[in-house]
Parts: sequence; C-alpha cells; structure tokens
Amino acid sequence: MAKFDNHPTVRWWREQPTNNPKTNTVALNSDSLRTLCLDAGADDVGFVEIYRPAIANQHAEILAVFPPTKTLISFVCCMNRENVRTPARSIANLEFHANYDHADEVARNLVKAFAQIGVRALNPSVAFPMEMDRYPDKKA
Repeated sequence: MAKFDNHPTVRWWREQPTNNPKTNTVALNSDSLRTLCLDAGADDVGFVEIYRPAIANQHAEILAVFPPTKTLISFVCCMNRENVRTPARSIANLEFHANYDHADEVARNLVKAFAQIGVRALNPSVAFPMEMDRYPDKKA
C-alpha cells in the first residue's frame, strides 16, 4: 500500500459511511476536499464550481474533455525558492521539472483517492497543453 493510503486522514475518510449505496459516493465539502488535497502533497488548494460565471468562457472546453465535471480543483506545489532564483539555468530547470513531476503525482493520487470513494475525476497535464493545434487564434 502506498504511503498516501496509510495516512490517518485518508483511512478515516475511506471508513466514512456512504450517502448513496448505489453509487458508493460520499458527500464532499470544501474542508474534506482541502484535507484530501493537502494530504496528497499539495501546498495549497482552491475550488470553483463549473458553472461559476467567471469561467463561463471555459465551460465548453472543460466539458468537452470531461463531461461530468462539477468542480474544478486547483492546487499549488511550492518550489525551492533559491533554485528558481539562480541564474544557473540547469538548476532552475531541474527544479521546474521536479515540481511538474510532483504536481502530476499529487493529481494522480487525488484521482485514485476519488475513485476509491466513487467520485469520477480527471487530472490534466500540469505543464503546457499538448493540443495547441486546437488553438490557432491563441497567442504564444
């Protein structure tokens, strides 16, 4: 079992009774989601419902990738400050790549945790979008 699976909060979460035995889902709130994200390795986290007017211009793109989307989770993984500030590009580059890998792993762990409680989830790439051919009108 992974270290994440043995964490006391994760074990507690998984022992909670389900609200809907047909789908095996539990009620999630911002506090429980925040705890889950921080326990997975995020340094900070925020949530936004899919139909918030401020992101209306992104609805179609988001729902095209994952139609059951209800909430977006944005989390932060901090980098080592001096590694990013150094003029030595090799050191800064290593820090960026290590952080990308860490953020991807946090997201993967969250998707696994959600699956175990019956919540569908998807984690996109932490880095730059690969589907740039779909954005001819976007400026670099």
